[in-house]
Amino acid sequence: MQGIRRKLEAVTMSIVSLVKGRVSKLLGSPVNERRYIDHSLGVHGFLKRLKENNVNYVVMRWFKKLPEVAPGEDIDILVADEDLEKLTLFVNTNIARKGIPCDIYSVSGLQGTSWRGLPYYPVANARKILDNAVWLNDIVRVPAPDEHFLSMCYHAVYHKGYASGIPSHGSIFEGKVVDHDYKQEIERLFNNSSFKGKELEMTLEGLDGLLLQAGWKPAYDTLEKMSKANHWIHDNLVSRRENIPENWTGVTVFLVREEGIGYLDVIKRCIFEDGFDHLVEGQIPPGDIQAIAAGILGGNWGKGPWRKSGGLPAYYFVTFDSKPLVPNAETMKENVGLYNGRVMLTKRRVRDIYNKGKRPSEQCNILHSTDNSAQAIDYLKLIDPGCLEYIDQEARRKCVGFATPFKVIEDLSHHARRAKVECVEFHGRKAICKTFKEGRGIYLEREVMARELGKGLPEVSDILEVGDNYIVMECCDGSLADITTLRPIFHGHGLLPLWAIKKIKDVIFHYRALGYECIDLSPQNILFDSKKGLKVIDFEFLQKVDKPSRTLKGNYAWYDVPSDFAGDLPLGASGHIYRTHWMSYTGLPLFFCVNDFPGCILQPVRFLAYCYVSIRNLGRRAVDTSITFIVSQCRSIIRTSRKFTSSLSHLLSGFDEPSR
Repeated sequence: MQGIRRKLEAVTMSIVSLVKGRVSKLLGSPVNERRYIDHSLGVHGFLKRLKENNVNYVVMRWFKKLPEVAPGEDIDILVADEDLEKLTLFVNTNIARKGIPCDIYSVSGLQGTSWRGLPYYPVANARKILDNAVWLNDIVRVPAPDEHFLSMCYHAVYHKGYASGIPSHGSIFEGKVVDHDYKQEIERLFNNSSFKGKELEMTLEGLDGLLLQAGWKPAYDTLEKMSKANHWIHDNLVSRRENIPENWTGVTVFLVREEGIGYLDVIKRCIFEDGFDHLVEGQIPPGDIQAIAAGILGGNWGKGPWRKSGGLPAYYFVTFDSKPLVPNAETMKENVGLYNGRVMLTKRRVRDIYNKGKRPSEQCNILHSTDNSAQAIDYLKLIDPGCLEYIDQEARRKCVGFATPFKVIEDLSHHARRAKVECVEFHGRKAICKTFKEGRGIYLEREVMARELGKGLPEVSDILEVGDNYIVMECCDGSLADITTLRPIFHGHGLLPLWAIKKIKDVIFHYRALGYECIDLSPQNILFDSKKGLKVIDFEFLQKVDKPSRTLKGNYAWYDVPSDFAGDLPLGASGHIYRTHWMSYTGLPLFFCVNDFPGCILQPVRFLAYCYVSIRNLGRRAVDTSITFIVSQCRSIIRTSRKFTSSLSHLLSGFDEPSR
């Protein structure tokens, strides 16, 4: 069902996006930066209106011949956020009206006026362009000579990259025809600026270095987002990441936005529960918030896909993950540069907690984070540069402390929120080593306690060695798949034999009789050995309760944990635990599992379950196949629609204004 749901969501989002775009155009609402100046107003009239209304703007480049605009060219305009509404009164979004094209970019990259979701220039530099703007021919505002030179360099390097035609070290430009001679134009602007007389290295790397010295180079997180469309940036980002010390790979900086300040305790707990260690935290001084915000996300702290903005960054947590979770390909595609998939899970969890129960108009994103160590270093240089050395030392110490003390044969870790699990070579034989993250000693203690309480139970795996932060357990040569019998059609696994279910019940009953509950016991925590039989290997959440019980009814492994339970729980420890985690393995409703029934009754029940699951899976497979076909057809229709719209737009733009 998860696969079906994902496909439905994907095609729904594509259709919604297409429909929203078409509706927005019909209503005259902007979906991107492109606007049109009506022919009846003309470029001269448009510029005159901007001057009469004191609009704070500049035409960024290629403005020498204005108000004349060559065929096929457009006008690139930067406008102050507060004057965007005034400027848009004199343009429209409907290409069918055959106006003069212009691209409108607001300083902070407001919706419909951004460059690929980012501000066109770093916010502080964009404001400087507007502050120092000059009048050309008393009709159009343009950048002053220095800002004109720097902004053109920025455009060539970070927007165009290889497509600018400017050479790069070790690379030969190959690709589409360059739209302008950027090299010649930059050299001309250089000679007209205060930079004249200094050395100008006319390469992408040389201009990048110049922009860095001038304070125009984008922040690292912005560069990574730009790299989706700029291969030169991507090539240089890779080389930079390789130079960062390995101990920094686990460092993540979480930024709590203003709307989330009341949730600091919740956020801190979620970050720790998800597997991060807290290193440093603190409030961002109110006087520094604007400057720090301008240096992160390109200065764009808008609402994004939400109804309102979460505000500017107000608080920070510096964290370390000893075992980063490798993100899948889909996540990596959406989040270029992401190193630890756990970051996305944590942010999603925090956002869900904050937005739960709120009206759509009140929902927002209250938590931002770095995607990798390079971003973490950049953020800390802005927020708290004094802690860099401490973070480096702590990260190095944690890496050393988390190292496996034995030769690793295979990594068996899953989420690794609390510990990593590895198959190791232990005194000449294979064993399982479980190494716990710092601050998770309670889980190690429970593992040891479970073995002490479970002495005499053959199903409890033996501990071979206990260290300060690790345990070594006996290794099993098989899994539950080796003993499953009936396997429903299209099912991921077979059903456990009745004798195996009986042994699992014995384990739960044994600990309940001693006053302990096997919380989080699942089939994934049980292995099979051909010589030693069934083995339970995970007791991290074994906890003592008020009184012993000599019944399986109400046990915390299969039933929801009571709301007044004072202990700690794993994520997802509520909501039909047995049905979600166990029934597909037992083939028995919970009633038949917690009560003692003879095999002559249980087997027919399991056969009915087998038939039910098989029929259900066949139905799901049929639906999945149908949806896959529908999705492919919808995507084909969307692609065709976009091509048709694009062709129609080019056709319409090619006609002259009809005579009346």
